[in-house]
Amino acid sequence: DDPTPLRLKHRPLVVRHSPFVWWSTMGLDHLLPLVALFFASAVPHAGSASLVAVVPDSAAAELKAKVTTPWQFVSAASASADELEKAVVVVPDFGMIRSASTMSAVLQRIPAGTLLQLPMTGTDTLDLASIPSRFSVCNVHNAGTAIPEYVLAAVMSWNVQLPKLSADFRSCAWHAGNKSVCQRPPMHKETKGQTMGVVGYGTIGQGVVQRAAAMGMRVVAIDSSPHSSTPPPLAWIGNDTMLPRLMEEADFVVISVPLLPATRGMINADILSHMKSSGVLVNIARGPIVDEFALYSVLKEGKIGGAVIDVWWQEMDPDAWPSRFDFSAMPNVWMTLHTSFNTLEAHEEGTRQIAANLDLFATGKPLQHIVRGPSGLSSGDSISI
Repeated sequence: DDPTPLRLKHRPLVVRHSPFVWWSTMGLDHLLPLVALFFASAVPHAGSASLVAVVPDSAAAELKAKVTTPWQFVSAASASADELEKAVVVVPDFGMIRSASTMSAVLQRIPAGTLLQLPMTGTDTLDLASIPSRFSVCNVHNAGTAIPEYVLAAVMSWNVQLPKLSADFRSCAWHAGNKSVCQRPPMHKETKGQTMGVVGYGTIGQGVVQRAAAMGMRVVAIDSSPHSSTPPPLAWIGNDTMLPRLMEEADFVVISVPLLPATRGMINADILSHMKSSGVLVNIARGPIVDEFALYSVLKEGKIGGAVIDVWWQEMDPDAWPSRFDFSAMPNVWMTLHTSFNTLEAHEEGTRQIAANLDLFATGKPLQHIVRGPSGLSSGDSISI
């Protein structure tokens, strides 16, 4: 289910949403055994009778129920010095991920560690350069259903204006006079026939495209990787130079690219100026991909129809607003606090993927969803969303 294309024979290995390009002059049959050998050699403790992993207390029971190889799970806070010295894998909690100093302090206490298994997909909050080079870093790709469903729920609800319909009916039918003063609400829109523009054609982007097309929407997309032909069900797919066209055509624009230096601020004032006056921006990727002031301005001035915002510019600062600007005062903005991924099923799938990597590690097999191999070698695709 990973969208990353592997073009290996006498061609560059193109990794979606990655600045890294690997070159291969070897055939696929010759290359794969070498890759497997490389990553297997990165886990010198593979095959041990008993392995120790440092995991959050809240995850230990679930992981224990899912692994098929022998593991001892300990927490960074309560583990003994001997347990930490023996630990070979670290699954950090979000507090550790958000604090480079905390992460560094924990990893220094785990001298035998060679795998840092992240419990999420995005790596923009993690200082990879500060992670000792002996660690392979892996993530999980567990929100390929949750986030696309959130997007389609937002689109359809926006068209129907369901929250407003519910609020209006409550206020006109249930009141002190016992007499309904309700009036028929204005007609709403249908999703079928509208155009969805998807910026970023990774796992999440493809999930959005498939569901939008199933609802009868016309779908177009922008991707960083070249395509020799347009994959169905897209009407067209292009590179970044076609972003203005996408904004002009789309009734809904969905941002689903990772936060990289090249994507920070890519949805700026100029790009937003190409949107339809009725167009709606849906951001489920990262806040800083969209220029904060530019979006606030076009919303305040009514130059676009609205926005559905799930990710914010100051999520990491508990003492600050999610944005420097008061988006909450705008009726044309729907907002949630980075919850599009947060389903029971996505949590279960993330735990399953972590357990699967632990089993692969224990048996010396190549790991899944590698962000960075040992010695800082990037395998690339893990930053795609």
